[in-house]
Amino acid sequence: MNLYGWFAMMLVISAVWLIWFLYRPLKGNILDLEKSNIALGKQKQAELEQDLQRDLIDESVFEQAKDEIAQVLAIEMTQTVTTVETQKPIAIWLSAMIVVFFSGASFFVYQALISQSITAQNAITAQTLQAQEPPTLAQSIVNIKKHLEENFDDEKAWRTLGLALFDANDLTQSLEAYERSYQLNPKDVTMLVEYASTLAKSQKNQFKGRVSTLVREALEINPDSPDALYLAGWVAINAQQLALAQMLWEKALSLLPENQADRASLQRMLDELAQIQNSNKVESQHQVVIKVVLPERLRQAEFKEHYLMVYIKAARGRPMPIAIQKIKLKDFTGTVTLTDENSVMPTRKLSQSSKVLAVVLLSQSGSAMRQADDIEALSQVIDVKDNPTVELKL
Repeated sequence: MNLYGWFAMMLVISAVWLIWFLYRPLKGNILDLEKSNIALGKQKQAELEQDLQRDLIDESVFEQAKDEIAQVLAIEMTQTVTTVETQKPIAIWLSAMIVVFFSGASFFVYQALISQSITAQNAITAQTLQAQEPPTLAQSIVNIKKHLEENFDDEKAWRTLGLALFDANDLTQSLEAYERSYQLNPKDVTMLVEYASTLAKSQKNQFKGRVSTLVREALEINPDSPDALYLAGWVAINAQQLALAQMLWEKALSLLPENQADRASLQRMLDELAQIQNSNKVESQHQVVIKVVLPERLRQAEFKEHYLMVYIKAARGRPMPIAIQKIKLKDFTGTVTLTDENSVMPTRKLSQSSKVLAVVLLSQSGSAMRQADDIEALSQVIDVKDNPTVELKL
């Protein structure tokens, strides 16, 4: 039963008691007046009998006085009943009015008290909420660590701890937390992106090595992850592959919602990238784009630490590379762009060459000179001035 139910029940009980209190005495008064009149009549008759026995009055006077006493008693009894019956409806009506008045008054008082109570409670609640300040970053880190003491295999908690430590600029412990989350669940794209970003910051914003590996793993799980595509663009820029970075960022931009705040930032970066590319085209009009196709066999774990050398050499004459990039196979993104910046000798630029060959060499040692167990693929003779794109398959 709610508060209103209890309040209604109390009102009913109070009303019943009040009616009884006002009405019951009136009913009892009828009996009291009747008894009083009868007793008085009997007393007068007894006094007459005593006067008769003492010969103070004769028999005729006695009878006459006795009749008068009886008549008076009858008249008083009639008047008593009439008076009481006349007053009883008025008493009941008055009782009803009193009950209604006090019930209404009690209800309004109750409502006022309830309103004041709710207002006071709301004020207390508001003060309590104001007093409860959000935990600081340091407190949050402590709370997460306490949680992990009892839930050591909670990969989401480890990821959250890594992010909190990153915000606290504790990169060493942040990387440890992300590594633990990675060991528990290496398929979490959000964790992979955050892990790669933290690792890149610890390497002074160098998006290479394991950073590239983590980004590639994230894209293998979700090729349409805007965050992973954004980091992949930085990996491409780190490898001087500006065209690839542009393609990756344009795709990331197309996947972002129209109202996403990051769209404006990404568009500015694309504009800056376009300016850099235009500037590079003015400085060096020539480049060679080499796409390398790896068979499934070379994607096995045993080849991850092998080196992939992609270079340009003269079609005739010395086999020395004119321009080269050397990448570990585990960090390779699939395409290499060679420009004057990749030239081996400052006096012999790639743009100054004409008839050349594109070469891809997979080597365990990392030497540019081919070894017995190295795997090599060569292109047809190409002209650097044509800005060719070559596809080689190992």
